[in-house]
Amino acid sequence: MIEGSLHCRACGRGYPIKEGVPDFVVEPCLRATNRLQKALYDRLEARLAELSGFSEEELRREVVSRMEIGERDSVLEICVGTGGNIPYFREYTKGPIAGLDISEGMLSTCRKRALEEDWGEVELFLGCAEYLPFADEVFDRVLIGGGISYFSDPKRALAEAARVAKRKAKVVVYEQFTILERLLRRDRPPLEILPPTLFPLRVAYPFGGRFYILELLRD
Repeated sequence: MIEGSLHCRACGRGYPIKEGVPDFVVEPCLRATNRLQKALYDRLEARLAELSGFSEEELRREVVSRMEIGERDSVLEICVGTGGNIPYFREYTKGPIAGLDISEGMLSTCRKRALEEDWGEVELFLGCAEYLPFADEVFDRVLIGGGISYFSDPKRALAEAARVAKRKAKVVVYEQFTILERLLRRDRPPLEILPPTLFPLRVAYPFGGRFYILELLRD
């Protein structure tokens, strides 16, 4: 297992590697809303699916199918959690998969699953959606999975997703919402804060309107 640190020559910062996972969390990532949404979403996602009358597998297949992943496509999942979507990515692509999350615990579980279930080339990163540790235009498909309305800065997160996506790549955002999100008006796709390089293709509201799936095209 890789241990040690990475050094940024441009900014002079060092980033530790823990259990093979580089830690790219910067101070703005630590705002309360980012951590709160992740803790809530990962614990409630499967349970809410069950209560709503559909399975977690049905949800994941629906979301991943809308990404239209090609056989050699590279995929980034932002808010990867324990990696529940990765086996479904693998049904479509043999290319590299990257997963980013702000939770060390979630990534630890994801790493163990990747080894036990032989997910192939999967790289995991500790960090947040608003400050992605990747170069420009490197991914063929990008997924932002769950809780974007609770991000500290969803507008910046979408701009970052657009930055790391290749030209003509597809970016998909999905979110499950309950009565609470409806009351707080957090049940709407973030169309009004899209960066100029992301164009909406379609919005779906599957499973009785308990989710939205927003499909975007990188210009």
